[in-house]
Amino acid sequence: MIKIANLYDDLLNLYGDSGNCKALAFHLRETGEEVQLDRLRYGDKLSFADYDICIIGSGTEQNLYLALHDLMPCKEELSQYKNNGGFLLATGNSIELFGRSVNCKPALGLFDYTATYQEERIVRDVCLKSSLVDDDIIGFENHKGTLDREESLILEDNFLLTYTIGPLLVRNPKLTDCLIRKLLANSDRDPSKADYTLEQQAYELSRSTDLKNIRQS
Repeated sequence: MIKIANLYDDLLNLYGDSGNCKALAFHLRETGEEVQLDRLRYGDKLSFADYDICIIGSGTEQNLYLALHDLMPCKEELSQYKNNGGFLLATGNSIELFGRSVNCKPALGLFDYTATYQEERIVRDVCLKSSLVDDDIIGFENHKGTLDREESLILEDNFLLTYTIGPLLVRNPKLTDCLIRKLLANSDRDPSKADYTLEQQAYELSRSTDLKNIRQS
């Protein structure tokens, strides 16, 4: 059984990021794998070791700080989860939780970057490159924070962090497939049974539109 934790479903789901959990669970079940999807909210007891993957989305700055306050006591446990090969997908401004600080407030410190807020919001379509897949990764950004590092998609161990929303997995079927294959690496389930036909058609349609204003990274 694959266990998925949707972290802060009540606070950090501003742009429908829970769609990432739904897409992942749906396609895992297509392979015949059993899936348990738990929607965890502020104040819920959380044991990272109980889950194969944790997924966390974007929210308002106020809600982000609430989530950070709730996660700080779990800092060491989350670091151990990362070191032990646990999977985490953070999209939107939730990636700011995992750096050294968020707008001068201490953060979880799992990654060597800081997030600083600016006056103007960053609102744009994006088209990214990653070693995970051979296609571009497409999506959307809407956030005030900027990181003091250049990567738009951060991959370390099994943690994947990006400002990109969309939701990310719904819009990028090859990325979903890559993640499912990693999660099923020690299983006898066949990941090729997952059918991404509709998502791939939507992806190709998006890629065929005028992309001259999309930021390449």
